[in-house]
Amino acid sequence: MIDESKLEVGQVLWLNVKYQKNVESKVEHPMLICRVEKKTIEVIALDKTAGKLHQLFHKYNYFINSLNPKESVIFEDSYAQLNTKLTIELTEELIKARKTVNKLSQDKLQDLIETYNDYQKYNKIDADRVVHMSSTEILKLNPILKQEDIFT
Repeated sequence: MIDESKLEVGQVLWLNVKYQKNVESKVEHPMLICRVEKKTIEVIALDKTAGKLHQLFHKYNYFINSLNPKESVIFEDSYAQLNTKLTIELTEELIKARKTVNKLSQDKLQDLIETYNDYQKYNKIDADRVVHMSSTEILKLNPILKQEDIFT
């Protein structure tokens, strides 16, 4: 059973983030939660493959099929970016960045997290791609999360 008051591994947040220490996204992107700790979460950036199939030639991008089984957290075929380590300080407002409490299907999630962990372990991650965002930074980039009720 999913506890709607908590963020869980496999859920997707839609956020503006810093992809590199000095590079902020201009639009919301899906971020798959791959680790939840006491004070932080770690997320993997996702992007759609439509118009970007060439991205799959890079070993640091991992293909996620939106079908078999049909996914409810991504709406089209996507890829996960394994060459960035992005942690975010937990803040209760992050819960508002979910569009659903559903998670990526178990087999795909398990394979993705295993592949991500292996990539992070066996490849040098550029220092500019190791980013920690404080709750202040994430709320500054996502001011809608500070609103009382973003659904009205």
